[in-house]
Formats: sequence, structure tokens, C-alpha cells
Amino acid sequence: MLSRLTLGVVLLALTNAAPAVAQAPGAQSAEPAKPGTFRLNVKVPEASKWNVQRDAKAARTVYTCKPLACPDSLRVSVGVERSPTRNPNPQALEKLATVDLPKAARAASAAREIISDGAEKIETIVSETASFHGYPAVRNITKYSRAKSATFKGTTLIFAGPAMVRVEATSPNEALARETTEAFIAGMKFEEGPPAPKKPSGNTI
Repeated sequence: MLSRLTLGVVLLALTNAAPAVAQAPGAQSAEPAKPGTFRLNVKVPEASKWNVQRDAKAARTVYTCKPLACPDSLRVSVGVERSPTRNPNPQALEKLATVDLPKAARAASAAREIISDGAEKIETIVSETASFHGYPAVRNITKYSRAKSATFKGTTLIFAGPAMVRVEATSPNEALARETTEAFIAGMKFEEGPPAPKKPSGNTI
């Protein structure tokens, strides 16, 4: 069950410069998003079981499950960056999911196998297009194997208008990573402010 506590609000300034992102702790803001900004409200599932660390430089928040609070070790990160386009082409997203990401994983796996003398391997478990909150998305699950251990990393990219929201869940338990990713995404609320006023031209008569 999703907690009513909202741990953070991420604001993305929609300017031509690199996106400026701020993390504001506390309850969800009742005020509408300001002109030229994108707001992501994250309603964290079972908020009391997480240690929270905000990384302003990387524009993300990292949630690490407290000892004994989860069935297995678990870490989730939520970040916001500028989307390469407001309306991704469906065929381009399909290619990203089914061709580009698995290809990158195979290349990384080949490199790791050489470096580790065959002890480490990277493989794609799932890589597909999806839709969350009405926005197009790509969902990927990658398995990192080393000797007799394995770690699963689920990455979901949500193309929410001007912003791309990245959700990553890492755990030795694949099902736990999947379920937690879905719970975090279910508790998200996306809000885009009105267009920012245009700056007056420098040429005046």
C-alpha cells in the first residue's frame, strides 16, 4: 500500500540550458507548477522502510531499503532529465527497447567476460516498450552474473513530455525489483507548468 507521505518534489526547469533540478523534502505542494517547470511528485510505497539520499548534481533521489525491512537487499533511484523529444516515435522506441539496449548489454557482457576471464556475464532478461500514466516508456531488466551470484537491475524510462524520468531498481531478487519499480511508478504524479514567458528580443527600434 502506498504511503500518504510524499518524500520529495523534483522540479525541472525547462530552459534551453542544461536542466536545473531541485529536490524539495516535505509534503506535496498544493501550488500549481510554475511557468517553465516540470514537477514530479513521488508518493513512496511504505515510506518508513527507506533510507533516502538526494543527489542534486545527478538530479536523482536514491532509496535504499533498511536492514530487515525488505525480503532482500534493494535499492531504487528516481531521476529526471531533459527528454530528447516531447513525442518519441513509436518505431524509434521499439528499436531502442528491442535492438539498441540488448545490443549494448551484449557488448558490455563480452567486455566483462574478457576482463574477468569468463567469471562475469551480463544478459538482457526483458526489454520492451510500455506505457505509464499515459506516457510512452521503455522497460528493461538486465541480469549481472558473477560466479554463483546474480544481481538484477530494472530500468524504466518514461518520456513525460519535456522530461525523461528514469527509475532504476537493483536487487538479487528479480521479482522484488519488478514489483518495487511498479509500486514507485504507480505513486508518481507528473505536472508540467505553462510555457515560460519568451524573453524580449535584443533588437529594439
